[in-house]
Amino acid sequence: MAKETITRQEYRVVGKAVTRIDAAGKVTGKTVYADDMHLPRLLHAKLVMAPYAHARIKSIDSAKARRLPGVEAVVTAADLPPHRKNPSNRREVLLAEDEVLFYGQPVAAVLASDPHVAEEARDLVRVEYEELPPVVDPVAAMAEDSPLARSPVSEVDRTEEKGHIATGVEQREEQGKPSNIASEMSFKRGDLEEGFAGADAVVEGTWWSGMVHQSYIEPHVTIADYDATGELSIWTSTQAPFYIRDEVSEILEIPETKVRVTATEVGGGFGGKIFLYETLVAALAMVVRRPVKLTMSRKEDILAATPAPQAVVELKTGMKADGTLTALQARLIYDSGAFPGAPMLPGCLIIGGYYKCANLGIQGYEVLTNKVSVGALRAPGAHNATFAIESAVDMMARKLGLDPLEVRLKNAVEKGDPLPSGQPYPAIGLKECLQAISETAVWNERRDSRKHPNRPDGHPPARGVGLAVGGWLGGLQPASATVGLNGDGTINVIVGAADITGTNTSFAQIAAEELNVPMSMVNVTTGDTKTAPYAGMSAGSKTTFTVGRAVKLAADEARRQILEIAGHRLETAPDDLEMKDGVVRIKGSTDKTLTFGRIGHMSTGFAARYAPVVGTGTITARRQAPGFTVQIAEVEVDPDTGEVTLLRYAIAQDAGFAINPLSVEGQMQGGASQGLGIALSEEMVYDDKGRLLNPNFLDYRLPTTRDLPPIEAIIVEVPSEDGPYGARIVGEPSIVAGAAVIANAVADAAGVRVYDAPITPERVLRAMGKIKE
Repeated sequence: MAKETITRQEYRVVGKAVTRIDAAGKVTGKTVYADDMHLPRLLHAKLVMAPYAHARIKSIDSAKARRLPGVEAVVTAADLPPHRKNPSNRREVLLAEDEVLFYGQPVAAVLASDPHVAEEARDLVRVEYEELPPVVDPVAAMAEDSPLARSPVSEVDRTEEKGHIATGVEQREEQGKPSNIASEMSFKRGDLEEGFAGADAVVEGTWWSGMVHQSYIEPHVTIADYDATGELSIWTSTQAPFYIRDEVSEILEIPETKVRVTATEVGGGFGGKIFLYETLVAALAMVVRRPVKLTMSRKEDILAATPAPQAVVELKTGMKADGTLTALQARLIYDSGAFPGAPMLPGCLIIGGYYKCANLGIQGYEVLTNKVSVGALRAPGAHNATFAIESAVDMMARKLGLDPLEVRLKNAVEKGDPLPSGQPYPAIGLKECLQAISETAVWNERRDSRKHPNRPDGHPPARGVGLAVGGWLGGLQPASATVGLNGDGTINVIVGAADITGTNTSFAQIAAEELNVPMSMVNVTTGDTKTAPYAGMSAGSKTTFTVGRAVKLAADEARRQILEIAGHRLETAPDDLEMKDGVVRIKGSTDKTLTFGRIGHMSTGFAARYAPVVGTGTITARRQAPGFTVQIAEVEVDPDTGEVTLLRYAIAQDAGFAINPLSVEGQMQGGASQGLGIALSEEMVYDDKGRLLNPNFLDYRLPTTRDLPPIEAIIVEVPSEDGPYGARIVGEPSIVAGAAVIANAVADAAGVRVYDAPITPERVLRAMGKIKE
């Protein structure tokens, strides 16, 4: 197998493994999170949550709660200040007013000076409900005779989805007769009938993946204060401060100049910390004219945040005897919960976006049910679709007696190949990732994995190896940054993007590289929405790709200004100067020099001769830099219990250029771990009444270090056209492949195919025929 060699340019600072600049504060407990903050006269909010998935609110009696000492207010929808309302968008339904649409939906808020008093008072609020039929199963919800989960939707806001992925494609919202189908999308290419007729193997199946929570360590926390001047200040654990500012401004009809949003340190987000109750907390502060803090408990967060959706994927694929994919037909159904916003469109693009296929037909549906509305989880919608297509590719290869890796190499998309939408791929590294995995010990020793001793009971455990592709297209948003020279010669970088993955460390590396100084001379600050230059959401794996470009431009501009001042002082042209370690000198000479400190003093001191050195970088991003990963696992399957044990795992991912390889490896390993949780244990379980049965981390099973082997991370670098130094998206692709990898490994080990994720022992035994329905 030929392997293309890509020459990697060497730099001084970027491309080197660097410890995160915020690491010490986090490991020593000195980092300040939103819940650590306290303001004078602060009130604590607790939400009264609906005990039904679908009900009409008949009355709310808060008299007992109001009489409890320490309670300052009980607020219902009728008590909120005037604001924009759209029942189709959850962020504009601050509190349920007439109808409850999901189990755990807030119907009132209790405010007290002590959080325990607020919690006690919350339980004293009496709400009378008329229970309505809940809609729980998204497939059944599509039937014409299904009861409606809610009133028809319109003017759906899909901003959050666009923050994660740029497609240029719009979904069709359903019109006409009321239905639980909120929107649909279709893509067609070629002739499906001809494609299946020319296939030597056809595989057909239905893959089901459960609703999962982002499982961040820190639950949602928001503080808001509305002062006498009409200034609204919000401190919140968010990935998207400017987006929150814009939405709060529009919903509460307050000018953006009067709204300040500060993104506090985020204790985990993974797409789940975009926007939730910020507008509600701001409205509560406006009602009582005092600061208000809402700290959600773990149970409340799992009940009423924005988890990733359940999905059902019906897929039929065809392949020739030589491994050529001839046809792909898919129907994807995403459970949106009670409000529209499911990532159905990304799923449709992903399922037909990994492999060249002349004939395809893809239909996607976003279906409303009476569950909590969904949001993003690291490459939203991609793992659901990947579970299906990567299982099907393995099944076809096995049916034809072909090597599953070679089949993928033969069909893998390359630069210029079209997505289902017709949009061509830019430079991508899918084939290079496949080649990298082909060289791992897990792959090359796969035939030896079956040679192992028996268990104590004499039965041989079943071992197998499986692999799968995963990918994400990435988001696009404008970005800006400033790089300034301080009076002492140090460098200050200001950005507006929330740092959730160590991006500020990468920004420091970029500035240090461009100015040829050690990182110790650079400080990076994330400002609030009134002081920082604009940045988009820290989502869609685009932060380094977009804001990093802006930082690079700003550093280049600061460099130009420094050289201009130095050239004037040293009486030489800027092009004849060089800089290193904070010293500017004439090229080839050590006699005439000028330090950054001296230049800083000359541009910031009293009666300074020169203007301050402030470089500004602004960019608009119009071309994506998709990221691909290939992952492989060796597993052992217990034939008696159905338990799947991970023995070895490896991931190869195209980072374009790893600005900080240590951070990139961490993203790859962390995302793969989350993907393995989705594959093996994570699932939000609802009963037929729409009630969540496992709203805690005792019953919602996360993988631990005892469940996972060391994960080998292989960084592949196929430079993107537009990213800084060729960097491309990193954070999201690594979560995508997990379920398909494990399903393929289990099939290799036990000879059975599991179509439902998570792949629990019960489901493995059912696939083996040892448990009957």
